[in-house]
Amino acid sequence: MISQENPHLYALVAGETSGDTLGSGLMMAIKRRDPLAQFIGIGGPKMVHQGMFSSANMEDLSVMGITEVLLKLPKILKIRNRVIKTIIEAKPCVFIGIDLPDFNLYVEQKVKAQGIPTVHYVSPSVWAWREGRIEKIRKACDEVLALLPFEEEWYRKHDMACTYVGHTLANYIPVNISMQQARERIDLIHHSVEPVKRYVMGILPGSRRGVISKMLPIYAQTARKVKKKLPETVFICTVPSLELATAVKDLWLEVAPDLSLTVFVGNCQDVIASSNAVLLTCGTIALETMLLKTPFAVAYKVSPLTALIARRLLKVKVYSLPNLIAGRKVVKEFIQEDCTPQLLAEEMHKLLIFDNILMKKEFEEIHRSMICNSDELACDAVFKVIHRHYDDLPPLESDANIENSEPVITSEPEEENPSSDNTDKDNQA
Repeated sequence: MISQENPHLYALVAGETSGDTLGSGLMMAIKRRDPLAQFIGIGGPKMVHQGMFSSANMEDLSVMGITEVLLKLPKILKIRNRVIKTIIEAKPCVFIGIDLPDFNLYVEQKVKAQGIPTVHYVSPSVWAWREGRIEKIRKACDEVLALLPFEEEWYRKHDMACTYVGHTLANYIPVNISMQQARERIDLIHHSVEPVKRYVMGILPGSRRGVISKMLPIYAQTARKVKKKLPETVFICTVPSLELATAVKDLWLEVAPDLSLTVFVGNCQDVIASSNAVLLTCGTIALETMLLKTPFAVAYKVSPLTALIARRLLKVKVYSLPNLIAGRKVVKEFIQEDCTPQLLAEEMHKLLIFDNILMKKEFEEIHRSMICNSDELACDAVFKVIHRHYDDLPPLESDANIENSEPVITSEPEEENPSSDNTDKDNQA
């Protein structure tokens, strides 16, 4: 029998905004079952709000691409070693690594070796590239929590425990969205640097400083071309922190001083819902934009070395989450050499002037298919892992068929909604 030293202590590590959203939702679900729960690890503002004691700045881990990671490697390794030491000494009842596979799988392996059960939340894209990583995943964690429906079957075929939990955003974001109400919530008319006349184009460059530096100049050139064709277009943007908002403002002034850009801090969903169309950097934000039924185009560009290696390994033909879920191209993707201001401007022009009824209908169908109690399903899977590991604990109390229970969908975000980025309207750069 294994004894559990800290049955109410949970360790989690998230490395970016999307992981912060998932982590905060899971933490709320854990607290509903374990009112004495305490949390350590690394998280963003949403997880901190739920009671996380974060031992590092989450943004220090928000790096993507081979060359980009190499530049920050010493700092990342230092954080990783400190996190491992802290978790092993604290002896939590479970460790949950949220996304960030290269970082978290290593942590999970070290922690698991010390007798602490581990869960990896958000499946690494092993079905898309580097399939051999399944062995590493098997050694590192007791269970994978998958966001995409087909992932559960894939893992089971490879003899790895996996539970499909969906995405918390699909439950919290209403199926029907009002653009007018969204604009009122962020007071767009008064906050927009330029008067709002006809078209509002959202620009979402990402939540990582390195990605923003690479993508925003391309988006600025795209905006200039759009403005030339559609003079009555205003441009709005949102980033998760004031620091990033300042960086976006400074970079935009450098590359496009002739164009106005209104930058919001937080208010992510309302900024997206206020837009007639959005240009965004590939990531979880594509899923969020789809759930908000806002037409959009996906763009991404990495260093030539990263692109060369990725192309040799990738097994998929689409990259964004909506297209992966649908199994086909629902939205257009502009990756690497296709990520040019000219091609992006042509697509954004179409999205702005047309009603995009078919795209919105597909968005709604995908949204409805994804609605489930994601936070509770994830929490249920975590507690099952804990109880499988600590086999001397009493059985879990029944949670009244969580899998078959009806999800609660609200027309407005709840106060503690983990997907809500709505900060004070005056928190604007």
